[in-house]
Amino acid sequence: MKTCVGIPLFGTEVSPRFCFADTILIVEVERNREERRFITSLGDPWLPKRVADLATLGVRTLLCGAFNRAYLPTANRLGIQVITGVSGEAETVLARFLCGEIIPGSSKMRRCRRLVSPAR
Repeated sequence: MKTCVGIPLFGTEVSPRFCFADTILIVEVERNREERRFITSLGDPWLPKRVADLATLGVRTLLCGAFNRAYLPTANRLGIQVITGVSGEAETVLARFLCGEIIPGSSKMRRCRRLVSPAR
């Protein structure tokens, strides 16, 4: 099944906060393998618009440092799973996600108090 992963960027690293990122790496993934990627501007800084734009881009999983909790229900309604507490080089984070090392709802993530929205 094909899915789309978004990683908001701060240079070459995962942005510490989704709301501060100017650009996002979008990666289309099928069977845990990268199929296609591109970087695009997040444009409008207004969070409801940004979240809606993610859905328009086809993002189903967002890996980021932090995400405003007030907009998690909106993201979830749009079919976007948000995984926070992620940091480091975007390429390393993507590789870890594709290898299954970043797993939504894992006990390791809960112990670290990372925010994980419900899966859709």
